[in-house]
Amino acid sequence: MAVLVSTIIVYLLGWISQAILNWLSGVYTSMFYLAFAIEIAFRDISTTFSISGLYTAIYIIAIIFLVFFFAKKLIETYMLWSNGDPDENPLYVIIGFVKAMIVMICFGFIYTQFVNIFYGMYSNLLMGMTGSISPVAPEYKNLGLNVFGAFLYLIIAIQLTILYFQFLTRGFEMLVLRLGIPFASIGLLNANQGAFKGYIQKFINNAFTIIVQLLLVQFSILLLNGGHFVLAFTSSSIALRTPQMLNEFMISSGGGSTSGKINTVSRVVTMFRSGISKGK
Repeated sequence: MAVLVSTIIVYLLGWISQAILNWLSGVYTSMFYLAFAIEIAFRDISTTFSISGLYTAIYIIAIIFLVFFFAKKLIETYMLWSNGDPDENPLYVIIGFVKAMIVMICFGFIYTQFVNIFYGMYSNLLMGMTGSISPVAPEYKNLGLNVFGAFLYLIIAIQLTILYFQFLTRGFEMLVLRLGIPFASIGLLNANQGAFKGYIQKFINNAFTIIVQLLLVQFSILLLNGGHFVLAFTSSSIALRTPQMLNEFMISSGGGSTSGKINTVSRVVTMFRSGISKGK
């Protein structure tokens, strides 16, 4: 009787796992671009949605705000002397205005290059790990599973499903950040760059998180397809924890001097931000 019950449990768990993995095998190949450009998923859903049209509308509104704050800053600083340092060269304010205009106009092109850079990084790392730039699709293989193995198989399949939705969530987050960049660019009028600095750092943080998670997912699928269930479970578990893990590394911790908070990713953020400011 116990053997029969065990066989039924293994069969049911295996059937559920197989159904999940069959579904995942058709969606994981597009995860990179869904995470960086979620709007490609809208094409088959709605023919009326236009990311460029939405960005244009936001851009026009942001231009109005930029001109308003630019005039306000000049008047308050150099005429009313009620804000800022009147001894500061007004040319710096004009340069900030030009920078903001350049970012607003050229950000679509800049973001495309940004995605291409990270796609090249991801492709090279994936090639080094798997020998191919094509993502590995999860496959169900019944390798003489017992109840524990079948249960672990199902847990891994569920974790991969959660990761799929995490990629979609990250894609929507990147879309919102891109739509908000015209307003964040207004911060370039200020010496401390306002919200723009944090915006660019958020882009970098998200991009590295996506790359690390994608590679861990691919590694987990390789282990799963090879029957190494415990290692696959460990890899997928770490993939789920990647955002928290990288936040501890990328975001400066409180306390201590400013120089002690600078790390490698912060330098990458500075380089990317400098490239934008120089005319991209």
